[in-house]
Amino acid sequence: FDAPAARSVAVAGDFNRWDADATLLTRERGSRGWSVTLALRDGEHRYAFVVDGTRWVPDPRAERTARGENGRIYSLLNVSRAAN
Repeated sequence: FDAPAARSVAVAGDFNRWDADATLLTRERGSRGWSVTLALRDGEHRYAFVVDGTRWVPDPRAERTARGENGRIYSLLNVSRAAN
């Protein structure tokens, strides 16, 4: 996630009960970006980035988004592992 001026970035989604403090991203050295690696179950997941603890931002790289009941726009990610 690209947020060069951010002091902190987290990801909140259905996979962490929308807890804005549960999954913090790490600033990538020598870059403007932030990242985290997660193990997610198969299926569709809704998520958003939380910048500086207050600003909820959909993933600009997400192919699909959805509006939540609270009016926020969330990114959608479909996780599927192919059977061997």
